[in-house]
Amino acid sequence: MTTLAQEVMDLKTRLEHLEAVIRHLTGDTHQAGAPVPTTPLDQTELLAWLKAPGLVREPTAEECRVAAEWDALSDEDKQVHIDSMQHLVLDPPLSQLCIAQRR
Repeated sequence: MTTLAQEVMDLKTRLEHLEAVIRHLTGDTHQAGAPVPTTPLDQTELLAWLKAPGLVREPTAEECRVAAEWDALSDEDKQVHIDSMQHLVLDPPLSQLCIAQRR
């Protein structure tokens, strides 16, 4: 049991270090030990929280148009599209395309 307790302490230490590095990199001023809200955020608060650091943004007009087209499809048409996308084979694979673009 001592080994398990030591491993847990080591993990806590590593986690605190990683959180500090992330706060430093993101410029977050939240300090360890500061009170964290105990109640979950509602959708509006969550979106505002994600928008603040630029993790999400408002959809473009084109994205809204495409979303409206999707919403207008029947459940059967949506499922047909989902099935076709799940069986899509890319040649070359998407991972190779991403690697090539990074070069």
